[in-house]
Amino acid sequence: MTQPRQPVMLFAGALATAVVLAGSLTGASRGRASAAAPAPAPAAACQGWTGVPAAIPGVTSPTFFAAAALSPCDAWAVGYTDHNGVNTLIERWDGAAWEQYPSPSPGTGNATLEGVGAVSATDAWAVGSYFDGTNEKTLILHWDGSQWSQVPSPSPGSPENFLQEVRPVSANDVWAVGGYSRGGTDKTLIAHWNGTKWTQVPSPSPGGGDDLAGVTATSASNAWAVGTSFATSGDQTLILHWNGSTWTRVASPDPDTANRLNSVAATSATNAWAVGVAVNNGSGDQTLVLHWNGTKWARVASPSPGGTAVESGLNGVAVNSTGNAFAVGSTANGTRTLILHWNSTAWTQVPSPSLGTNDSLHGVATTAPGNVWAVGGYILGGTLLALAIHCC
Repeated sequence: MTQPRQPVMLFAGALATAVVLAGSLTGASRGRASAAAPAPAPAAACQGWTGVPAAIPGVTSPTFFAAAALSPCDAWAVGYTDHNGVNTLIERWDGAAWEQYPSPSPGTGNATLEGVGAVSATDAWAVGSYFDGTNEKTLILHWDGSQWSQVPSPSPGSPENFLQEVRPVSANDVWAVGGYSRGGTDKTLIAHWNGTKWTQVPSPSPGGGDDLAGVTATSASNAWAVGTSFATSGDQTLILHWNGSTWTRVASPDPDTANRLNSVAATSATNAWAVGVAVNNGSGDQTLVLHWNGTKWARVASPSPGGTAVESGLNGVAVNSTGNAFAVGSTANGTRTLILHWNSTAWTQVPSPSLGTNDSLHGVATTAPGNVWAVGGYILGGTLLALAIHCC
């Protein structure tokens, strides 16, 4: 049965994926020290975080994996609901409330959405996977302003194909990333929309088990995809770059025994952030933040509350300028939310609400320094609930 890939940090068995998007949103989502990256003076940032439990009436055990917005009053959230099987879930925020929209759930009742991106009010994409009775297949849905419909998408592997993130550059230039299996080996999967159809684009798979979890783009000739590559020495960070004609691997730090990247965001060809988890056998999970300065990727020091005695990790990153970025995840062994802020000089932890038990944040989005949303999930009274916290 198709199930979402596990995030680095889990909340009470709920599965989630990292999200890096712009605007207002809510829900839940999937899944080493160095010199700080230089940047200009920081812009005015949000002043405090407020917890906003997401209410989704009539939906059983909902989980949001990703969200995207065009403005503070127009946002999409996607995921799945465990009701009469696992089915896709799409909701829209109108500035005051969430409304569920009909969405296709192909296959045998095991369909999930793990990424969403919007070009305009009449052009949005959601990606994930479904089970057709034999194999897990990629799933791509499109919003045309009136309805969500399935669009044919490449599934080159057997028995597994999945997509974890989508990022539009324009109406005729959209990227989606994930992975597939073939011959017992996991490989990276990158698909591209050219305005007419989705096609697989060749992408490096340097290890014995590779997948991509995040993608971002600032132009038709500058895009990044991040994930994990398996090596005999342990999991390694995997970063691929699109130069307008080909995807190639770019060197990236691997500071610990096992390393994974879950999300990437960029503002230009000389400013990009990637976040994830570094695992040192015997000392637990620690936050991992990498920065691209136009020449190379380097680790930037980031807080891991509790030190090696407490596991911490990052699932999402969002950036709106070279001097202002946010990364989110969980700490206290996956039971408390974690938010880090970049102020052009250093990453620091900022206070964030934890509304129940097993609180974790899986994605973060920002349209401006004073408008930031983080999403995830928590357990309250034994019930899994979506979590959205807003900073303004």
